[in-house]
Amino acid sequence: RSLILAAVLLAINCNAFTTPPTSQSSKSCISTSLCMSTTTENEKKKPKKKERYVPKWKKKATLAEESGSLSIEEKGLKGAVPITFQQGKGEKATFIETAAMPGQPLKLVASQAGQFIKYGCGKGECGTCESLCNGKYLRPCIDSVPTDLEIDSETGEYETMVIQVKGTRAKVISSGKFYSVKSIFIGFWNNLLGMGGLVRDKRAAKKNWQERMSKEDEILRLTQEKKKKNWQ
Repeated sequence: RSLILAAVLLAINCNAFTTPPTSQSSKSCISTSLCMSTTTENEKKKPKKKERYVPKWKKKATLAEESGSLSIEEKGLKGAVPITFQQGKGEKATFIETAAMPGQPLKLVASQAGQFIKYGCGKGECGTCESLCNGKYLRPCIDSVPTDLEIDSETGEYETMVIQVKGTRAKVISSGKFYSVKSIFIGFWNNLLGMGGLVRDKRAAKKNWQERMSKEDEILRLTQEKKKKNWQ
């Protein structure tokens, strides 16, 4: 009987020390919930990629660019003298065909056709807009379509004027960058020059002040000597 009682007591003690299955499941649930919470927190902490800056303004297409490969009549350009603007040479050359009336300013003709010409003074003195037309140089800022052109006897039309315009290099600057490495160095150099100028001006001002004070002391000494002589 004593052995049976001892075995029963041992079985009761073992059952008391074992954990119920519900506690294990609850622990697993807690661990999974903690893992889920940590993963969501990590996802929240990850910084989002910044979107590329898009400027508010955009270059609008000109009338010539929108019209594309339309004829002169379809573009609404009227004139008896056919004109071709050539920019560049070789394979990179671009051609714009238009028409104008005799005596019409070439500056107006180029702007209507969508041909860009770089101007300077606008008086025909600097030669920035100088172009070559049929072996002769002209300046579109002041020149106009010649009125003494001869009409071809066979076709009954004027010969085409080919105006070779100077090529321009357009330097594109991105509006999305407010500073660069070069601008930082330039700013540092300008600040350094400004500080050097302040030190130089301060020294010059100090020197002038000392000279002025020495002159005032000399004047004071001379006036005192003169007063003494007068009293004597």
